[in-house]
Amino acid sequence: MSESDKVTFANAKFGEVTVEASSILTFPDGVPGFERCKQFGLVSVEEEAPFLRLLSIDERAVGFVILNPMLIWEDYNPQIGHDDLEGLDIETAEDLEIHCIVTLSQAAENVTANLKGPIAINTKTMTARQMILVDDRYNTKHSLLEAQKKQAQST
Repeated sequence: MSESDKVTFANAKFGEVTVEASSILTFPDGVPGFERCKQFGLVSVEEEAPFLRLLSIDERAVGFVILNPMLIWEDYNPQIGHDDLEGLDIETAEDLEIHCIVTLSQAAENVTANLKGPIAINTKTMTARQMILVDDRYNTKHSLLEAQKKQAQST
């Protein structure tokens, strides 16, 4: 892999960040509330698994922690329509990955995931879109600690 296959950008919290060009996600419409931010580096740090960093290339102070919700909520099954996926050109289910934004806190019981606003990613084209679901089963603050306790009780 050559240097031209990598992208380096500045981030307010992590300084200079270099990612593979194939790890750049494009949000054609931006992220709700951050519409000016269209390109993000997807950063995987081994010690932080299963969490990923989603860092804006356009705005150095913007970044999110994301998570594949199915790793914590095995029954997570949002009702996603064709309109929700508009512009992502999803051809097969294998091309689609779902992640959600995590809100971190010093107190573990306050760490939550936004299951109401999942991010759909076309893994083939690396385009993404955050959707706002009308599905009443989900809200913006699902406790990760509570979900892990339920998982532990069921095993």
